[in-house]
Amino acid sequence: MSFRGLANRTPVIEIPRNPSRGSTTTYYRESWWSRFSDGVADIGNWFADHAEKVLGIVSIIAIVLLVISCVGYVIGVWVKEGFFMALLAAVLAGVVGVIGWYVISIVVVIGVNLFMYGFRFIFWNGWTLIITLVIILSITGFNIYEHQRIMHSTAPTEVVQPATETYECTASSLNIRSAASTQASVIGALKKGQTVEVYEVQDGFARISIDGQAGYVSIRYLKKQ
Repeated sequence: MSFRGLANRTPVIEIPRNPSRGSTTTYYRESWWSRFSDGVADIGNWFADHAEKVLGIVSIIAIVLLVISCVGYVIGVWVKEGFFMALLAAVLAGVVGVIGWYVISIVVVIGVNLFMYGFRFIFWNGWTLIITLVIILSITGFNIYEHQRIMHSTAPTEVVQPATETYECTASSLNIRSAASTQASVIGALKKGQTVEVYEVQDGFARISIDGQAGYVSIRYLKKQ
């Protein structure tokens, strides 16, 4: 752990470095994979070398944002409530600011250390980078697949209603039968002027629906609307 300056008064995890590849001559004699892996290691070494600097920059940004928020709050109270209320707001903002800074500093330290330490090992060499990319792509592909599966399973089923035509009964009383036959049992009757929806016409009988049940009436006594 190290402590440097106002912005760096927070601990930084000692991040290990990957050994450098050596001389430039040796580098050009290496295979493309070795050069690629060494290049990835160089990126990881940057995270190891600059962890403390990044922590300092993020800490300064956090301090500036906290101060701006407190000052803005006091100014807002001054404009709306007057000078004396602004003084009370300034005291309150100071107390909250100090507490807030301790909380923010802990969050910043943990966040920066995890970020820099994590990327250090993602870019340890070519293999660690490829394995990480494979894991990310696998998780992303699985999430997309699950999303599509859920969307298809919950999508409302479209109900296709059969085409019908409207007819009017011309007989004073027209029997509705259970089948397309004059010998079939009577299950109801239509009155003159009553309209019905006809689904199909077959063998001189029109198929209609009565109380959710299919029924048949003679087409001779129906007039199309």
